[in-house]
This record gives sequence, structure tokens and C-alpha cells, in this order.
Amino acid sequence: MEKIHKEILGLMGKMDINCWDEKDVIVVDLGGQLDIYNSGDLQKLTDAYIARGFRKFVVNLEKVTYLDSSTISVFIHSFRVLEKEGGKWLLAGLTGAPREVFEMAKLHDVFATFPDVDSALESLQSA
Repeated sequence: MEKIHKEILGLMGKMDINCWDEKDVIVVDLGGQLDIYNSGDLQKLTDAYIARGFRKFVVNLEKVTYLDSSTISVFIHSFRVLEKEGGKWLLAGLTGAPREVFEMAKLHDVFATFPDVDSALESLQSA
């Protein structure tokens, strides 16, 4: 499994990102500013995991200080693809300015959000 993570992360540019698996769930740990300059890399990352058969994701936004509409577009795309295939796209650690963006756009009504990664993982195990 570690080989898959390294192979997929090798596709990334200069994004503060780490991925690991918790059983059948991919945890994507993001940090810094997520914008038009790196959202394409994030899309490549999620597409690569989905292409390899992964269907459950927890995206940790705890260390994200900024995100723009291009990043939200990636989230919506991944959410829709996974929803069609019976998968899950959960968000964890949404705080500060990114949380305000989600609330203003009423995206917290679309995405399942959790205070932290452990809570999101627990929700998947009890589902």
C-alpha cells in the first residue's frame, strides 16, 4: 500500500499534502493555501486513487489557511464521482476562513463535515 501512496504523491507538484490509508479509507491531509495553482494537482491525486478502486476519502483541512473556488470545484467533482459509485467524500477539520467560505456558499449542507479525522473515520465504520 505504501508503494501506491508514493506513486500517487509523485504526481503532485508543490502542494503541502500527505496521504495514508486507514483500512479501506484514504486520508488526504492538506495544508497551506489551496488555489488555482495547485487544485489541478489535487484533482490528479483524487482521480488516481479513484482509478485504483478506492471509494472512501477523508480530507483533513485542519492546516488549510485558504481555499478558492477551483479547490471547491475539485471537492464537488470528487464528491459526485464517488457518490455515483457508492463512495464517500468526507471533510474534517474545517476551520477559520475556509469554514467561512463553506458556510457562505452553503456547502456545509452538501458535504459531510467532521471536527477531526478520527470522527470522520468513526462515522464510516458505523455506517
